[in-house]
Amino acid sequence: MPLYRVTIDRSLCSGFGSCVDASPELFAIDGSGIATIAVAETSDARVLDAADSCPMGAIRVEEVSAA
Repeated sequence: MPLYRVTIDRSLCSGFGSCVDASPELFAIDGSGIATIAVAETSDARVLDAADSCPMGAIRVEEVSAA
């Protein structure tokens, strides 16, 4: 099972919330209207859908080797 490292470029995020729609367990919109992620690394492949759905391209997902 792949492990994904997820980062959000907060300077690009406009708070559309498509990431939350794709994976509400992992993403949220904070009080300033910017996306946040619950964990930095996950095996949940829905992060790929969340990144693809971001209209601003603010979510970066890298596959890392599981230890």
